[in-house]
Amino acid sequence: MRPARFVLIAILCGFLASALPAGPQERTSPTAGTGTLTKVERIDPAPEPQQSGLASITSRDSRILVTYLGCDLLEGREAGSRGYRLASDFAASLLALWGIEPAGDEEAGEGRGYFQDVVMKEYTDLGCAVEWWAGSPDGGTVRDFKEHADLENYYLNRIPETVSGPVVFAGYGLREATIGYDDFSGVEVKDKIVMILDEVPGAGDPASPFSGAELREKYRASASWPGRLAKANAVAKLGPKAVLVVRNALDGRDIYPEMGRVEDDERPIIDEPTRLVVLPGTKRGGGAICITREMADAILAAAGQSVESLKARIASRWRPVSFEIGGGTLTIRTTAGDERLLRCRNVIGAITGSDPSLKEEAVVVGAHLDHLGKRGPHVFNGADDNASGAAGVLEIARAVAAQARKPKRTTVFCLWTGEEESLLGSTHYVRHPIFPLSRTAAYLNLDMIGRTSDRGSWDSRLARLKIHPEVRTALDPGNFGAVAHAAGRGLGDILRAADRAVGLDLWQVEEAAPKSTGTVSDYLPFAQAGVPYVAWDGPRHADYHQTGDAAGKLDFEGMAKIVRLAYLTLAALADRQASPAPTPAK
Repeated sequence: MRPARFVLIAILCGFLASALPAGPQERTSPTAGTGTLTKVERIDPAPEPQQSGLASITSRDSRILVTYLGCDLLEGREAGSRGYRLASDFAASLLALWGIEPAGDEEAGEGRGYFQDVVMKEYTDLGCAVEWWAGSPDGGTVRDFKEHADLENYYLNRIPETVSGPVVFAGYGLREATIGYDDFSGVEVKDKIVMILDEVPGAGDPASPFSGAELREKYRASASWPGRLAKANAVAKLGPKAVLVVRNALDGRDIYPEMGRVEDDERPIIDEPTRLVVLPGTKRGGGAICITREMADAILAAAGQSVESLKARIASRWRPVSFEIGGGTLTIRTTAGDERLLRCRNVIGAITGSDPSLKEEAVVVGAHLDHLGKRGPHVFNGADDNASGAAGVLEIARAVAAQARKPKRTTVFCLWTGEEESLLGSTHYVRHPIFPLSRTAAYLNLDMIGRTSDRGSWDSRLARLKIHPEVRTALDPGNFGAVAHAAGRGLGDILRAADRAVGLDLWQVEEAAPKSTGTVSDYLPFAQAGVPYVAWDGPRHADYHQTGDAAGKLDFEGMAKIVRLAYLTLAALADRQASPAPTPAK
């Protein structure tokens, strides 16, 4: 690091031991942790080649771009909609105006255009019904269960299909070697339907082997939806036909934790047929079917058991009680009222690199342009999610075009479709890249960068980032940015160097592997293909995926700082002499 230019506080367990003395210094805690905080003492000029580009990125232009992309005219920019086409036409027109080369699909006799076609398959009016048959060869009983009353189908890709098989009760669906606990010991779950409870055995009971501090922290989120999803996805690796998750606690929230929410104009309750959009050939993805305790008890009755009796048996010895429910078959039917092909498009432009050799490599920056669309009279404008990121990519494209000396590597600017439908546009690009992934030096992603200092989400955001409360005294909410990046690629040093010309309180998380559950974005397909990535995102505020996500609530000064940092990071990656080879995709 350069003396007297910035202070680096390495916060490896997420807390600041004490106030920093004057001068550059690095402090670490004795235990492993989550991230690094960089605070800039004095802002330095940007490198000379980037000064003109940096000056072109302003809060005024951020406001103009987001206000249009998030206006009612575009009707929420849902993938395949009229509003999305208007937004993508607007973006392509700006790229052409700034002299950025079209880098999309080949157009007959006209070379490349700005659009990469993405064909999707749309299913509408999805439904799910479950039938439980129990009895003997001489006869039995049938019990029908209905969606939205007995169950909710939370599979990622609810492809219409029918699966049927015996049910295995697998306790809490856990394997914890540290205490010798394995709910799958002695039972076979492959090609069967597995029923598990959420949480852990004896949640809150000090006698439980899961009550130790380390395991409490490990399974802290196991009763939340992300926790249930993570557990179900782990069970899915064992090859069952489906996973059923039952609420462990008797708290009246079997399926609908938000039943009592009151509708208002910014958080309407939408009652419309369900819709699924996937890439052709997609198979059912991760997830689970959440069922009520009453439904679970009706199935378990065939074995003379109930949720409560099995919980008590497990707690009596703190040992698993797992078994196949004999004499019964569960049939799950997922249906669709209609299906059709849906044609959409990514927007792609490029600036060819200035170095004769390095121009064969590319640095890609992207953001998703789509949002949730319109439901009845309600428009989900998606100003932060993700008109902010799309506007940022456009501003970066213009900034690179403004440089007198262009970057050595080719720079590629992408606006993705179908992110809200499970990263479809970026996944399609990774499967059909315009520039080979083997020559893609890095991918930068911008998602929800418009409310970086959202005061209402400040505490919850710092908790989500695992930043200890003591660290918060060192942070300026109006000057804060968080970024995750691939480990072992020198990206942290590049980010810190770029931040010297921006001055953000920058929280970096270096990831050995990208997260693939919970809230993810378009960096994931690139990361899974072995491309080094840098991903900016913001807080999950109260207007996330609601009609209240409007341009008037964004912090454009803070957004412009994030965009400037992303631009300088892109420029540094495009100019560095050597780039690490991508890790082969697994």
